[in-house]
Amino acid sequence: MATQIANLVRLGQSDVAWWCTDWRNVDTCRLREDVAVITPETQDSASLVLSLPMESEAAGEVQVRHDATLLLVNFNTSRQTLRCLVSLLQGLTVPGRVMVLDNHSRPEDIERLKAGVRDLPPLSFQLDMYRSASNLGFAAGSNLLIGLALSDRACNFVLMLNNDAVALPHLVQRLLDAVVGESSRCGMAGARMHKLARPSEIDTLGISIYQSLMPADRRVSSDRLFGPTAGCCVLTRGLLERLAEASGYWFDPRYFCYCEDTDLVIRAVLLGFQAAYVDELSALHEGQASSNESGNQFIAYHGLRNSIWMHAKLVPSSVLWRYCALLMLAHLLSAARHVMCGRSQLVWRIYRDAVRRLPEFVRERRLFRSHVRVSAAEFRRFISPGFYRSEYISQAWSGELKKIRRMTAGIFK
Repeated sequence: MATQIANLVRLGQSDVAWWCTDWRNVDTCRLREDVAVITPETQDSASLVLSLPMESEAAGEVQVRHDATLLLVNFNTSRQTLRCLVSLLQGLTVPGRVMVLDNHSRPEDIERLKAGVRDLPPLSFQLDMYRSASNLGFAAGSNLLIGLALSDRACNFVLMLNNDAVALPHLVQRLLDAVVGESSRCGMAGARMHKLARPSEIDTLGISIYQSLMPADRRVSSDRLFGPTAGCCVLTRGLLERLAEASGYWFDPRYFCYCEDTDLVIRAVLLGFQAAYVDELSALHEGQASSNESGNQFIAYHGLRNSIWMHAKLVPSSVLWRYCALLMLAHLLSAARHVMCGRSQLVWRIYRDAVRRLPEFVRERRLFRSHVRVSAAEFRRFISPGFYRSEYISQAWSGELKKIRRMTAGIFK
């Protein structure tokens, strides 16, 4: 295993293109005002560009789960997607079908992806690649693939993996065993992911929600698991059908990206579903390839705006009241951090855009209420003690304080 991980780390040194969508002009999907229903319009904007069948000789060497489909979303990261596909082909258990959506990447990236797919080793699964007519974002792009996967009645499990992750050989089997073996109400499962560049370091153990009501990647097993991240998980058909019935969608396409998996997990918990977790290392994740200014602002904009919508739409009223002081403190600290670093316009855009559409999320809250099967007291049991993930606050503020010191040094030099 150590040798295999070392080889995968070397594979991870290729350059990565950042999700370069202009966050100032993101045009996320609007839902009908009367009810939150997603129509299949996005599916009409995607076309099948490549379909490669399973090769019987290759499939004969591994266990093939024909009841499972794995989804990948590519956006200007063809090298990472191809690396991920190679790692899946090395699995001891593979899904019967892998579906890749190219989210309207640059022409050279999609061509590199198509050429690389044709050059893959013999396939032990069916591989279908689609291309959207525009960048749908991770949420709507994943919805498109989920809809296509569930159109096959043989598909009972939908696996999701970040396209910049590397699957270890037992990933698929571990996730499927976990979601089937936990309980009849288990509708989702996640697994331990470490960092590709530093395989001894944890990348994520799932999602935790803290007393500030802010979600974060779970980094220590003592924090309570709320549910899996969309970057490494399996969702059952039963859960997905119930989510569509209650909400009209799987991932909320208005989010575009960031926090969309937490939103799905909260709805699943409120509907009475449980999450399982595999604590064996199952995948390695490259993660954000760029930490430049625009990248940080893109994450900050979508993460904070979407969390406001999520709280308004889903968190039980008594829980909001119980933790409202800590929630307000979290917003104050986030806003102060950006303002101190000269990003006051970013803060204005976040709260302006969040408030503009807040009424539709409040309306959806009332519609969803009739589907809730979990009490507020039960919901609180999933919340981790503490204001937020401990090391994040010190890391985030230490980085910003360094920037401020550099700025002031230039002024008073």
